[in-house]
Amino acid sequence: MKNKLKMLGVFLMLLLIIPQYGEGVSLDNGGKIKPMFKNINVFQATFDISSNGKSSSTVYLNARDVDKVEIKADLQQYKGGSWTTIKSWSSSKEGTNHDFTKDWYVTKGYSYRLVSYGYVYKGNKIVEGTSSTSEVIKY
Repeated sequence: MKNKLKMLGVFLMLLLIIPQYGEGVSLDNGGKIKPMFKNINVFQATFDISSNGKSSSTVYLNARDVDKVEIKADLQQYKGGSWTTIKSWSSSKEGTNHDFTKDWYVTKGYSYRLVSYGYVYKGNKIVEGTSSTSEVIKY
């Protein structure tokens, strides 16, 4: 019983961490925690909007045993009952680390979120990918 409670506590702590770094762990059939990624170490995105409407997006990807990393990000606005991409960024870099920060002014009276994607390559082939959606910010 103690082991099950202990495992539940560890699992609940991971639930707090996972959204920030993507879904990088899972439970196997025995209830043990196992990594899901083979190459991606960290995928992290932050999103904020200042009082003057300047949105700031930072996306970071760190991997191992790859040749190239790529990051894509979509700034989305909730309007008319659905999410619409109002600005997109994409950037790739040779090696195992990449990050970028992008700013964009948004219109008052709407909700916004950042949807980001990370891909890692060996040669010209994608070997792993992940995504993350930020919290919604009303401005």
